[in-house]
Amino acid sequence: KLATFCWRCVRALGCAIFGRSDHVSCHFSARAMLSTLRRPVGRGAATALSFLSAVRGPPTGCRAASVAAMARLRAPIRRMSSHAHLSRRWCAAAGGTATEQHEFKAETKKLLDIVAKSLYTDKEVFIRELISNASDACEKLRFLQATSQLQEIHDDTLPLKIKLSADEAERKFVIEDSGVGMTHDELIEHLGTIAKSGSLDFLQSGESDASKIIGQFGVGFYSTFVVADKVEVYTKTCNPEKGDKGYLWSSDGSGSYTISEVPDVPRGTRIVLTLKDDATEFAKLSTVKQAAQKFSSYIDFPIAVIEDGEEKAVNKQDALWMKSSATADEHTQFFRYLSGTSYGEPYYHLMYQTDAPLSIKSCFYIPDPDNAPSRMFQQNPEIGISLHSRRVMVKKNADGVIPKWLHWMKGIVDCEDMPMNISRESMQDTRLMEKLSMAVTRRVLRFLDQQAKKDPEKYAKFFKGYSYYLKVGLIEDKEANFGRHKDDLLKLLRFECSNKDKGSVMSLEEYLQSAKDGQKNIYYFCCPDRHTGLSSPYMEQFLQRGRNVLLMYEEIDEYVVNSIEGFKDRKLVSVDAADKDFELDLDPPEDKDEKTARELTIDEQKEVADFIKGVLKEKVQEVKFSNRLVSSPAIVTSMISPHMRKMMKNLMAGKEETGLGNIPVTLELSAKHHIITTLHAIKNSNEVVARIAVEQLFDNACIAAGTLDDPRVLLTRLGKVLEMFVYQGAGFDYAKGEYTTAAASASPAAPPEPEPEKPKVEAKFEEVKPVASEKKIDESKA
Repeated sequence: KLATFCWRCVRALGCAIFGRSDHVSCHFSARAMLSTLRRPVGRGAATALSFLSAVRGPPTGCRAASVAAMARLRAPIRRMSSHAHLSRRWCAAAGGTATEQHEFKAETKKLLDIVAKSLYTDKEVFIRELISNASDACEKLRFLQATSQLQEIHDDTLPLKIKLSADEAERKFVIEDSGVGMTHDELIEHLGTIAKSGSLDFLQSGESDASKIIGQFGVGFYSTFVVADKVEVYTKTCNPEKGDKGYLWSSDGSGSYTISEVPDVPRGTRIVLTLKDDATEFAKLSTVKQAAQKFSSYIDFPIAVIEDGEEKAVNKQDALWMKSSATADEHTQFFRYLSGTSYGEPYYHLMYQTDAPLSIKSCFYIPDPDNAPSRMFQQNPEIGISLHSRRVMVKKNADGVIPKWLHWMKGIVDCEDMPMNISRESMQDTRLMEKLSMAVTRRVLRFLDQQAKKDPEKYAKFFKGYSYYLKVGLIEDKEANFGRHKDDLLKLLRFECSNKDKGSVMSLEEYLQSAKDGQKNIYYFCCPDRHTGLSSPYMEQFLQRGRNVLLMYEEIDEYVVNSIEGFKDRKLVSVDAADKDFELDLDPPEDKDEKTARELTIDEQKEVADFIKGVLKEKVQEVKFSNRLVSSPAIVTSMISPHMRKMMKNLMAGKEETGLGNIPVTLELSAKHHIITTLHAIKNSNEVVARIAVEQLFDNACIAAGTLDDPRVLLTRLGKVLEMFVYQGAGFDYAKGEYTTAAASASPAAPPEPEPEKPKVEAKFEEVKPVASEKKIDESKA
């Protein structure tokens, strides 16, 4: 009764054989069918048995086995679909439900139009497809001869090669190869059947090297109809046993084709395209040559362009990444080829080949740091590494595989296992592409780490040229990939430090080795340059203790530190941060010889803090005394570092009304500094001078922090301070409001000199209020 069965039974049988656990009921009914189908039955059951033997073939765990299994399935399925009695059958296993089986129908012309015009984004891709097909044809013949499957061939003196030519006047594009060629039946099977891949069949039938066969979908040939009104294929098989006749296959893409015998056809295939009016640029040799070099420069077989009756080679460069090793000269020549120059040598080169997690063959080059790309005018730089599959370029810029922050590298990544779509212009499986990107990027970063340990001086030069991009990588990697490459990138960072000479750099790992016993933090300071950093009041306590501090000179460093937060369980702490544990008890300074200086008491500190708060008002959030100062009277701190605060104010320019442009700060004072102790003494006796001193003290602290918005606001106050110095130098006593006798007296022999002009003040120094620069300052008495 199960001699013939419906499609539902076939589906159930497939579920059982391939281990699908989600069809339990079908699983048992299918197993019952297995024993029934072993007995000799009618034609329908024989057909089903053929299908069963096909699907019960070897396991399909790998790609090659899967392809072979599908090949065994194709013929039985085709025979099954030809029997009319399988079109509609009652199935007892389906519970008596009537089911029908039908075949899909396709509008041939419409399907051909979709394949030709909807799969490819660029017209020039048809040249890549035709060259790939020609390469496969030559590779098949080479394999058949190497394995002695062909003892004799037609035109045995004809070498394996590919030739391109064009006729601009006739609007013709011609490509020919000396490969296996095709017979009459093969023309019908391969060109007359859309999505029938002859290269895939060749892989299934023999033990050829799959990495050398390019085609797999069977639609590349039909890309010719994107640019051609008419396609003519002249071909002759290489095998004398299959015949010695030549054939012409011709079609205009309307859904039909013709085949006729033609004489004097050499071995191989010759394709002639009559180009459309909007594709006449492909009748120009320069366009053809450029496209061939762009996509197929690394094909195994010689490619030549016929120009002025002579054959000129197109693919002179070998696929260096396919080799297991290469000489320094080969790397230099290949680097120049990729860079499009005739000079220069790679600073570093790397060849990377692996079979896990994907089959990858690649080579990378790092240009000289002296020629590192400028960051100016590069909003969206192109990635210098191209993506290939079996020596054929898939993407000129491998932006899905290589991150943007490595765009300055040159090289090629060739992956055989890429899940490409039919047009071979993009990839399908995002997860596999992520694995490819992860493997390649990680290998590059670890290679750089190896070079840094091998030759630190050479790596220091590299880092100087490319440090910005590695730091950008840390930030972008955290945002896009959740910090997958964070550890590898952190190992590559280098900075100057306070305990080494200028120009000497160290890694974060080296900093930890040089840190003091028990030190839990990594201290750093973002500053414009080394001199400014070491002379900053924020560095005083660290220099006094001999504690090492990393000096970071680039603006991006602040963002990098905020992005990474720490290294090996050690926090990164900025020396100009507020309310941080600087571990001052870890290494107290030695000050035995220091003279005891007057220090303000707690009550005096409160009085000074209240007075300063009243003068500065909203400029400061808090005024407090701190023990972090050594020789400076004051510093400003904030919840964000002064360096970051300056950048934020620049970003918020024009938004002062929101209040975000004026981020409050804390003024920290030294209770031992003589300026602060003197300020306490005069705040009541000479309030005006004290107020001027407070404002100048705050501005000096802002200058030290690098956050003073406009130093021109200091000019008026500094002018009055200069006036005070001049008058005091002339002997004017501000306390009495008159010149001293000693300063006013002159020598008896000298003629009497006019008395110096008195400042327009009495006993106290005048408070100066800033006014517009174009107006004169009125001097009023205090």
